[in-house]
Order: sequence, then structure tokens, then C-alpha cells
Amino acid sequence: MALTIAAVAENKGIAPERIDVQIERESIERTPWRTFFSVQIDLGEGLTRRDRTILFNSARRCEVYKLLNGEMTFDYRLIDRSQGSQA
Repeated sequence: MALTIAAVAENKGIAPERIDVQIERESIERTPWRTFFSVQIDLGEGLTRRDRTILFNSARRCEVYKLLNGEMTFDYRLIDRSQGSQA
């Protein structure tokens, strides 16, 4: 998220005093397994409301957010090199 914010800031000519992103995770073991993320973004002082909104929204739309917010599925395959096949 911090890299996305930095890239957008550079592209838009916005100069934040700092870019500090803190993420806390809490997982609850139940069916289905639930994970909560708390994200705090510190851009320092001196930005306009518009610039802060642009950078905040860029973090909310970044690839990390999309990955963590979307549904995930896994396809596991064990490669058996001794027989040259997949199991």
C-alpha cells in the first residue's frame, strides 16, 4: 500500500510529509475462517483535503487491497519427481 501511495503521489505531483502504513490483523477461527485488517495511514501534515483523499483512495484500490478483500481459492499440487507425474 505504501508503494502504491508513493507512486500515485509522484505521478500526481503530491508531496506528502511522510507515508506510514500500519496494518493489524485479527483472525477468528470459525467456519468460515474470518480475518480482519485494520489499516492506519499517516501522510503527515500540509496536504490539501483533495490530495489526502486521492492518496487514501489509491491505498484502498491497490492490488494488495484487492487480494486481501477478494475471495481466495487455492489449487495445491504435489509434484512427484521420482515418477515424473503430478499427484
